[in-house]
Amino acid sequence: MLKKKVSRRQFLYVSAFGVAGAVIAACTSAPPATTAPAATSAPAATTAPQAANTPTPIPTEAATATAVPTAAVASAKEAPALADLVKAGKLPPLAERLPQNPLTVSPVDGIGKYGGRIRSFWKGTWSGFFQESQYGHSPLRWINDGLGIAPGMVESWTTNADNSEWTLNFRKGLKWSDGQPVTVDDVLFWWNDLVQGTNASYPDAVPDFGQDANGKLVKFTKVDDFTLKLTYGTPSPLTAKRLAMWVNANIGPRWIAPMHYLKQFHPKYNTAEKDFKDFNTKAETWTNPDMPTLNSWILTKYEAGKGLTAERNPYYYVVDTQGNQLPYIDGLDWTNVQDAQVEMLMVRQGSIDHQHFHDFTLADISTLNDNAAAGGYEVYLWDSGSGTAMMYFWNYDAKDPKVRALYRTPEFKQAMSFALDRPTIQKTVYYNTGILTTGTMSPKAFEFNFNAEAQAFYQKARDIYAAYNPDKAKSLLDGIGVKAGADGKRTFPDGSKLEVRVDIQADAGKEATSVLEIAKKNWEAIGLNVVVNQVTPTAFAAQWGGGDLTFRTNWEVGDGPDHLLYPSWVVPNEPARWAPLCGRLMQFAGTPQENSEKNVSPWDRKPPRFNKDDKDYKGTPIEKIQQIYAKAIVEPDEVKRASLVWQMWTIHEDQGPFFIGTVANYPRIIIKSKKLTNIPKRDQLKLGGFVNPWIIPFPAVTNPETWSYL
Repeated sequence: MLKKKVSRRQFLYVSAFGVAGAVIAACTSAPPATTAPAATSAPAATTAPQAANTPTPIPTEAATATAVPTAAVASAKEAPALADLVKAGKLPPLAERLPQNPLTVSPVDGIGKYGGRIRSFWKGTWSGFFQESQYGHSPLRWINDGLGIAPGMVESWTTNADNSEWTLNFRKGLKWSDGQPVTVDDVLFWWNDLVQGTNASYPDAVPDFGQDANGKLVKFTKVDDFTLKLTYGTPSPLTAKRLAMWVNANIGPRWIAPMHYLKQFHPKYNTAEKDFKDFNTKAETWTNPDMPTLNSWILTKYEAGKGLTAERNPYYYVVDTQGNQLPYIDGLDWTNVQDAQVEMLMVRQGSIDHQHFHDFTLADISTLNDNAAAGGYEVYLWDSGSGTAMMYFWNYDAKDPKVRALYRTPEFKQAMSFALDRPTIQKTVYYNTGILTTGTMSPKAFEFNFNAEAQAFYQKARDIYAAYNPDKAKSLLDGIGVKAGADGKRTFPDGSKLEVRVDIQADAGKEATSVLEIAKKNWEAIGLNVVVNQVTPTAFAAQWGGGDLTFRTNWEVGDGPDHLLYPSWVVPNEPARWAPLCGRLMQFAGTPQENSEKNVSPWDRKPPRFNKDDKDYKGTPIEKIQQIYAKAIVEPDEVKRASLVWQMWTIHEDQGPFFIGTVANYPRIIIKSKKLTNIPKRDQLKLGGFVNPWIIPFPAVTNPETWSYL
């Protein structure tokens, strides 16, 4: 996926409409972390990072659909500063602030101490990284790097035999950060008054758990103040996994909103509000200190372009195993920076206590390690979980008919993959880390790991077109008539000039440009005329979705642990990836526009899209993939669902690759103060980490509320 530098509005509901909206890959929180077999240790101070091992398959764990036992609320303990406020009559007693059954999490190193502040930074205009560090709004939580699901703000849940009805039991006594009670009404306010599915002007789109496999909206039923029933028109076996994804505040589906506060900014309830401009500003938990939250820390000050300050939430519903209310850390101080050199300076001089989101690359490891002692920090390496690292994909729906025909030809794409010198890319850009790969979903995904056959399936998918074999590439091109002319440059089969244009955003980072420099030489070495086309970032999406751009980079695939949760790389269901017009067809399925504008070119329709009977869609591998996907998302048996995923992926192998990667599961750099504890090392994470997808919200899944100073 894209590096973590996108706004909530850009990716919030990338799929969300139609027969099988794209859902999101799982998340991890870490009640007691266990050691991963054969973990790779962090590199020595002056060496390059070691290659991450192929993830050791571990069976998935059963969802914990019941309340987790905890210490009695009456014996719970709190931070001294909050105790002082209680004594002064400025805060209710702790027993009145916690729910009847708080969520219990276990620190990885031991019970922590109260106090201290964490200094960090973010780059750009969007500080969603602050949200990605907190899991408080999520109804359920992924644990153990996506191997299991446990309760979150929802205490327990049940489902019927065919998974068409789900009942969620809220924690009784749960409160917003301003002390107001949390009830099912807060979810219904979001669903009825904020979701686009009920009113096109509303600010939120329908999330994937908000519709069934036929695209029909789920029925939300309030059983009582603390019990919510979701009723689907089809089996919906992925619902629990979908509810565990994202952090569900300003990243991912909002899911719940403080009705008592936000109604005053909603046009339905306040006639002075003519639109949602004020609402959207007030509803942001990372810019509006007045916005009630369920997170461990609450924003108290925000200065655009400068920074933000957050303090502990006195109503946070999570405790440690001894009944101490979390978080241990008093507050957070985040600074906004605009320059990678400033980031490095701040870390080296010891001005940063924890940094997960940064511009550092593996080339910076030696510099970071050389200054670690003086800066008082440590460098951890967690697995990225990436299935590709920097990757490339062709536009299957390119507007130009000759380009489209060529880019739909498997041998052409296979040739470009065989021509790619992945060993050099691995050595030069990724410092000999990770796993050479054709490009897949994450190697940590369930469908690649649940038994020996699954492991073999992954190895085939990983290796099928990954070998560096320029002669094989040339032979494949010759075989489809893409032959070299007198000037040594290859042509279209009809003999006309062929130009392979690599489309890349003008603000692409060093990783993308470094890989592209190698790839361009590789493809030119087999006779392709390669031209780099820099595109204004704001114009990129529309040009790609309309088929004007044809071959792109500056992206990666990191999604898992279940292919079906955020399946856009496997099955086109939106316009941003490798088959944009096919993806829009899926978005419009079941709507009046599904087969409209029949006499208009697909590329001239508004928006550009295929209809189901168009010749460029009908009978294609994409139609088959989408049909299999529709079966998979209603299949209650997890192993049978995996088998259907394999069927889709086999089409990728036979008719693709539809995208090509370089290096899977390279490490990600984590900076932490030597004085901070309970931040897990790689071998304390069940699968070594799964950092890259937003849908697995690292570092939130490591329970930052348990982090503590020595």
